[in-house]
Amino acid sequence: MDEKTIDKPVAEGAWTDPARAPGARHSARSRSSHSSSELHKVSRRLALAVALFVSLLALLFVIIFSVIRIDGLEEENDALQAELTKTRLELSQAGPELEKTRKIMSEMTKGRLPHLLDMVPDKVLQINGPYLKNIVFTVLNQNGTKSYEYKLVMENSTAKTVRPAARIFVFDRHGVQIGSAEVAGRAELASGESRSQSAVIDLFIDEEPRYFYASTADKPTGLIQ
Repeated sequence: MDEKTIDKPVAEGAWTDPARAPGARHSARSRSSHSSSELHKVSRRLALAVALFVSLLALLFVIIFSVIRIDGLEEENDALQAELTKTRLELSQAGPELEKTRKIMSEMTKGRLPHLLDMVPDKVLQINGPYLKNIVFTVLNQNGTKSYEYKLVMENSTAKTVRPAARIFVFDRHGVQIGSAEVAGRAELASGESRSQSAVIDLFIDEEPRYFYASTADKPTGLIQ
C-alpha cells in the first residue's frame, strides 16, 4: 500500500456531525432567551423598587410637612385663644364702666329734661297724664330699615264726653328731639271709656330713640310748645 494513501487520523472535533448542529444552535438560542427574560424581570423589579422608594420618600415629605403645619396651626390657635380670653376679660371689666357712664348720661339728660321717660320697646309704659293711660313701642325692621310704632291707650276719667288729641315726641340719648307723632282727636270718648290708637312715629333724624314724652294737644305742659 502506498504511503500517500494511508488515512491520517482525524483530529477530534475537526468534523461536525450534521445531525447535531441544529440542536446546538437551538440550545444557544434558548440560553440567550432565558438570559433576556431574567434581565427583563430584574429590570422590572428594579423599576418597582425605585417607584416604591420615590413613593415612600414623597409620603415622608408629606408627613413632615403635615406635622410642621399642624404645629403651626396649634400655635396660632393658642395665640387666638389667648387673645380672645384677653378681649373677654377687657369687655367684662369695661361693661360696668360703660353701664355707669350710660346711667350718668341718662341722669344728666333727665335732669335737663325731667319729663322724659325711658323708651323701652315691647313694654307697657305708664303715662298717667290727662286722657293718656299707657303706651307701647314696637321696633319694626323692614329691608334693613328700622321704624318705631306706638300703641297709645287713651282713657276718659272725667264725667264729660271729650275728644282728646295727643302728641308724642321721641329723643335720642343726648335729649335731642328726633321725631314726633300726632294723635288726632277724631272720635269722642265717653266718660269711663278707653280707646287705643297706633301708628308709626315720624323720624326726621336717623338716630335711635331713647326717650319719649307724650301729652294731650290741648293741654301742653310747657316742655315742648
